[in-house]
Amino acid sequence: MSIERVRELAAADNYDFIRGLFVGQMMRGELDLPVLPEIAARVVSFAGSPDADATGLARMITGDQALAAHVMRVAKSAVYQPRQPIESLQHAISWLGMAEVSDIAFTVAVQGKLLNVPGQKARVQRMWKQAVATAQWSRVVADQAGCQGEQSYLAGLLHEIGKPAVLQAIAELSRRSATPLDDDEIERLVAEFYTPVGAQLAASWKLPENVVSVVGGWREWSSTGDRKDACAIVYLAHHLAEHMLADSGSLAADALSADPVAAHFGWALPEILTLCGHCEHVRALVDGY
Repeated sequence: MSIERVRELAAADNYDFIRGLFVGQMMRGELDLPVLPEIAARVVSFAGSPDADATGLARMITGDQALAAHVMRVAKSAVYQPRQPIESLQHAISWLGMAEVSDIAFTVAVQGKLLNVPGQKARVQRMWKQAVATAQWSRVVADQAGCQGEQSYLAGLLHEIGKPAVLQAIAELSRRSATPLDDDEIERLVAEFYTPVGAQLAASWKLPENVVSVVGGWREWSSTGDRKDACAIVYLAHHLAEHMLADSGSLAADALSADPVAAHFGWALPEILTLCGHCEHVRALVDGY
């Protein structure tokens, strides 16, 4: 960047200065995006393999003691209603199933990576809670819609993955340049850039193509072609999660039943109320993390 450009940016207010630095990094491909933890990459790859089995998954998770302990804590929680105490990862897999334990392990591994944004703990925790809630609701919506839900959880979990990534990047730019931003300015930057950054991040993590498509297109679900169902599931799950976390009545069932995405699935108020009936179970699952 030229000296003249630096001076020009420095003369602007803090928001424009940081935004200019961010856009410059993004255009040059220099954003310092978080790397998918190796164990998370291995788990998602293994879970999608035809050779996956309970022994191999248990061995993989056990190789990371902190991850294994966290997975066991979640699996043992009352929300999963184990009939007897779960004593091992293989026992947890036999009770919950490989898909469920894989989702838990991926969530825990990514959580540790994305929650580490100095000075932004409360904001990033809110983002993560919305992500986990959307993941759980995505599974519920996919099941009610009769859609294959193998990747619905993953798509829901990562649908706004660009938000903590952008937050990390602008927090670091702010720190390095000694240029503070207020909360509103941070939110404006995150809102502006999280979708393209999220799609870039999902692609760089080599996630399943369906998940990458959802990250980039869930808000415009009606124009996503053959990915429409996958994007519509996450769109509805996102709003179910918002209402649940805000404790807004009975999940604002009237508003959700009037949304075009409900009509896409052929649902009216009774079907939305059926979805809302899962609220307490979903809330308990989210609290488990």
